[in-house]
Amino acid sequence: MTQIFINYRKEGGAYAAALLDELLSGCFGEDQVFRAARSITPGSDYSEAILEAVAGCGVLLVIIDDGWLVKFSSERGGPTSGQDWVLREIEEAFKYGRKVVPVLLSGVGRLNEASLPEALARVARLQYLRFDYRNIRQDVNFIAEQLVKVCPQIRNVREDGDC
Repeated sequence: MTQIFINYRKEGGAYAAALLDELLSGCFGEDQVFRAARSITPGSDYSEAILEAVAGCGVLLVIIDDGWLVKFSSERGGPTSGQDWVLREIEEAFKYGRKVVPVLLSGVGRLNEASLPEALARVARLQYLRFDYRNIRQDVNFIAEQLVKVCPQIRNVREDGDC
């Protein structure tokens, strides 16, 4: 099973998720990183593949861009986990006791529990990592180092330890 699951919204976080997928795959191997757009094979049942990957992962990275919080706005009624895969994947990770790590993209401030649905309030309390376009190499090396700490099953495939 893959150890790193990348959770993201298609709207704003997709490019960062793809870049992080590429860099972490170079560091740990493609088979250790799950990103739905790359990892689900044609003809596979999307929902089964997603839920199986979340259940089997060691750590779920939640990519948080500027628009991420807006999707959970109470003014819009907020999504339910059956309608919103980002929400469902995070809920499933908590259900299975997986490590969940928020990854804040450039310019995103800390999350506020009151701004999130009750099921996700816990995400605001979790220690986060940063992934900034100005420090891509430095940030991905730090993220990789932290992932090995929280999920010891992950091993760097590069001899120099860098990604």
